[in-house]
Amino acid sequence: MATRMLLFGPPSVVQDGVTTALPRERGSQLLVLLAHRRGWVARHELAALLWPEHESRLALTNLRKALFRLQERPWGAALEVLPGTVKLDADTDVAAFDAALQAGHLADALALRRGEWLHGFDDDANEPWTAWLRFERDRLRAAWRAAALDYLAEGGTDTAEGIDLASRLLQADPLDEAALRALMERLAHSGQTARARQAYRDFTARMTEELGLAPGAQLQALHDDLGSAGVAPAAPQPAPGLAGFIGRTGERRRIAELLARDDVRLVCLTGPGGMGKTRLARCVLHDLAAAHGNDAAFVPLEDLLSMQDVATHIARELGLVLQGRVSPLDQLSAALRERATLLVLDNFEQLVDEAQQLDALLAACPRIKLLVTSRVRLGLAGEQLYPLEGLPCPEPEDADRLEAFDAARLFIAAARRVEPALVPAIEAAAIVDICRQLDGLPLALELAAAWTRVLPCAAIAAELRAGTELLRADDATHPPRHASMEVVFEQSWQRLVRAERDTLARLSVFRGGFHVEAARAVAAAALPVLSALADKSLLRKDGLRLALHPLVQQLAAHKLGETQHRATRAAHAAYFQHRLIQCRAAADTGERTALRAIDVDLENFRLAWQWALDAGPTETLPGCAAALLSYFDLRGLIEDGLRWMREAVDAPRVRDDVALHALLESRVSHLCYRLDRYTEAESLATHALERATRDEHAKLDDRASAARTQALIVLAACALRVGRLGEAQRRYEQLLARVRNEGRPQPIAGTLDNLALVHKRLGHYDEALRLSLESLEQHRRIGHGAGIALCLNNLGALYMSRDEPAAAQGPLREALALCERDGLGITFSLVQANLSQAAMQLGDLGAARRHAQRGSEGAQANGNRGVWAWMQSHSARVSVREGDLAQARAALAEGLSTAVALGAPSLLAPGLLAFAELLDAQGHHALARRCLAFFSELSDLPQSDRDEMRALLARWGGLPRGATAWPGMALPELLQRIVNEAPQLHAPLIALLETPR
Repeated sequence: MATRMLLFGPPSVVQDGVTTALPRERGSQLLVLLAHRRGWVARHELAALLWPEHESRLALTNLRKALFRLQERPWGAALEVLPGTVKLDADTDVAAFDAALQAGHLADALALRRGEWLHGFDDDANEPWTAWLRFERDRLRAAWRAAALDYLAEGGTDTAEGIDLASRLLQADPLDEAALRALMERLAHSGQTARARQAYRDFTARMTEELGLAPGAQLQALHDDLGSAGVAPAAPQPAPGLAGFIGRTGERRRIAELLARDDVRLVCLTGPGGMGKTRLARCVLHDLAAAHGNDAAFVPLEDLLSMQDVATHIARELGLVLQGRVSPLDQLSAALRERATLLVLDNFEQLVDEAQQLDALLAACPRIKLLVTSRVRLGLAGEQLYPLEGLPCPEPEDADRLEAFDAARLFIAAARRVEPALVPAIEAAAIVDICRQLDGLPLALELAAAWTRVLPCAAIAAELRAGTELLRADDATHPPRHASMEVVFEQSWQRLVRAERDTLARLSVFRGGFHVEAARAVAAAALPVLSALADKSLLRKDGLRLALHPLVQQLAAHKLGETQHRATRAAHAAYFQHRLIQCRAAADTGERTALRAIDVDLENFRLAWQWALDAGPTETLPGCAAALLSYFDLRGLIEDGLRWMREAVDAPRVRDDVALHALLESRVSHLCYRLDRYTEAESLATHALERATRDEHAKLDDRASAARTQALIVLAACALRVGRLGEAQRRYEQLLARVRNEGRPQPIAGTLDNLALVHKRLGHYDEALRLSLESLEQHRRIGHGAGIALCLNNLGALYMSRDEPAAAQGPLREALALCERDGLGITFSLVQANLSQAAMQLGDLGAARRHAQRGSEGAQANGNRGVWAWMQSHSARVSVREGDLAQARAALAEGLSTAVALGAPSLLAPGLLAFAELLDAQGHHALARRCLAFFSELSDLPQSDRDEMRALLARWGGLPRGATAWPGMALPELLQRIVNEAPQLHAPLIALLETPR
């Protein structure tokens, strides 16, 4: 599905001929930024531009959330999201504009500019965004101005078009003499000399007031040559909008554009009750009345039962007198036959069966235009649908900029009418929560806001989560049909037939949308029924998925009886548990489509998981847990996965099943290991192993066998990470014998790779290489993409330990491509770390810095503190080579402090190397070599790291002759002082270490 972005004017997205306005929110800012850049953009650059007020880690987290939400939108398929960079594959009007200018097609270029670039997307609170916006607007405005003036000079326009173009130039810059000259020339050519003189006088007044200057001689001469003329009449003032109306600027403009088209006679504004259709239609009427010579009328239809009644009311609003025996509709048609009347027919849904008569009215009156509001599609051939959605809502990270979002502005304005003392900044988080729960529905926002006179916003948000009791009016500010959301919903409910009611109620069990096949399987929904619900604004299409408005979902759920609710929830759980198990093998290998399938339905999987824990059969839990573990692991959503698995371990129905409890506890231990919580991971894995081994019944259970394997993997991995290499080797060899005996190819390949890591750290490089190549061959044979990527990464790291950085490039590049293709977040960070180290060893500091930056960002986004600590210390080494010693000391302190806190000796080496290189760069050459000699003898460090230190010491000429003995400072004290004394340039520590002993 091709995606096109319109960036001139208020931004919008076009797909399959349907144009969707983009709300002014952070996600839309991200989308238009990616569209405008037309290529890959680094995550750190996006985060810094959109969230400058947050520190890097939080900004990257916000970016990850925003990208996830964008991928759920209909245009999400156009996004290409990789761990360190993002791209939007979409055409834009700006790109076409630039291309047309390059080709010299001025008319085409000018036609593409619908207005100011990214109109309405200003964000004064964000300085980097504002600076970028200003720069690009200036560039595009200058390009448009030059093209427009050239086009006018070529005479490529007729008089009216030229006047319009020159007027727009002058509107863009009221002090543009060239624009005024072009305007005056065309006005004079068309005989409008009075208007030309008035334009000159207005320009002269502006020049004098703002600059204290007079127009140039050429412009004065042009004015003097115009001849006599009178004063142009004053332009009519635009009709005012409705007092207090908030938002919908883009919708008003687009509806006006539709009604201005010759091929559009009837626009039907659809949406559920309470969406604000009536007030928007009134605003559009005010906007367009003058263009129709004030021949316009608003006609409410809520109590009318026939088109003859409608005709009578239209006549009354227009001041027409109907009399005689001819039907009111025929008399109205005759009266409007020659008129260009604009009619707004409000609340047409109860008359939809007579909608065909609107076609007859339009045929009889060829110049009239109709704007109809209805909860139900009219179903006419000439009907131009305009579905209305909720007001733009802030995200949780937007709490400091509520004024940028129409939903929040409406809530605050309504709240201040009853509680003038409301301070939005204090209750910002709760206001965001309210807006998001109500999905920007205007009526619901106003009803909720009325309660601020007695409740704080946090309490209102909590009440909304419990139900819709608050969404009722207790005063006369709303008409009876809008007295509560229940009343609004009930009006729509009563218009449904039995099959539609039953289906809508069953669809309420879904969360976050669903595909048609899911609706069929869970809710027994027939396609014609789904289509009818969509026509009645109760179901909305969102790309390839369908969704209910959150309030429709909540109110429809009340229509589902207890027995039917349990049956539908059970069907929902069974369907999504089955889907998870189907995804298991593909998710385990990191297949992108499988991971994406879990992404979009994660809320439904969450509900199905909860049902299995609370009420459903537990037989599906092992398969679901395996798929979810792979998903959370590969996506880098470790904290989320840990919450899900802990919830399962603590469930009473799981605790009573020894084998199942042991299996899920072993999954929890793996996630703790991923978060560098080694002590907790070992404790949980040991407990799971004991339970799976001790219980006689569990011994023969496949789930207990899987628990034992998972627990052994975690125990071996923890031993490797904390430097107990002998134990790690023993456990991995035991595990390898076990999985080979069971004939399990994937665990065999993975264990071989981990054994290669152990031998590398022991300094057994040939054996490590043999095992690594065998593992890679096994992974390729079974087609395990995620395993191939990780194995290639480890092979590249091994080549570097063998002092072969050039050989490391091939495996690492292939690993990177796999990570980028499949979105393997954790492995991506590891690959970037190793690519940075290889580039540094090869002397390419620019590449080393780029890879280090991307690796650090990926580790932060995934919550992988171990990789982040390693990257910081490594970045310090890069900074030393770049000559930025201050940055080196800062990065070193951050990296080493985190490594010490994690208790992982394997993370210390880059920091110790960085400290020695920092000393050498500061001129303490002898001390740097003494430190390296000391570090290289530390038995807690992996042999591979000690070999690297010895190699560096040899390149520096070895230990100096007559070097004094190490002063006896233990490693923990040394590490602490390296961290603490970074602001002091390590001067006290250096003085102590250089003191003769």
